[in-house]
Amino acid sequence: MNRVNTRMGRGGRRGAGFAAARRQRGIVLFTSLILLVILTLVGVMLSRMQTVEEQISLNDQDHQMAVQAAEATLRFAEMGLGTTYVDFSGNTAGLYTWASGTEDYYLSNGLTSPASAMLSYGGTALPVTGTPVFLIESMPAVAVPGFNLGCAGCDNQPTPPLNIYRVTAYSYGGDTSTTAELQEIDGP
Repeated sequence: MNRVNTRMGRGGRRGAGFAAARRQRGIVLFTSLILLVILTLVGVMLSRMQTVEEQISLNDQDHQMAVQAAEATLRFAEMGLGTTYVDFSGNTAGLYTWASGTEDYYLSNGLTSPASAMLSYGGTALPVTGTPVFLIESMPAVAVPGFNLGCAGCDNQPTPPLNIYRVTAYSYGGDTSTTAELQEIDGP
């Protein structure tokens, strides 16, 4: 009899263990589904971050193209100072004379100005949308360091004034939503 009771006891235990195993399989399935959802969300977030970083990189590249085109435009304008760009008396067509108390021309003639208010870049082709433009303002003359405009220099010769120019260049980048504006003061 002991043998029979032992078997039944074991059988009873096996039946209880079997039911517990079934419940554990349900927990494993639930846990697996939760982990799968979490991994899917992490994958989606990583792919979105990649897209955002790619867009940031493209925007930076467009901005750098605009800045480099504006820099090339400044160098182009510098080459014409004193030779091509000399008549500032009319205050038109991109050549202006600065006057105290008036608004600076580069502020009133931004990228939305008509073409007649600006000068166009005429150098080598640039990989940007549209032709860069610039304007030049003739600033008040200055004296050589150490002298003033009213005194005589060496050998009673007056100090020659130095002409100073403010050059402002505008350029688009790879598309029309990206712009750059650079400005420099240029002299002899």
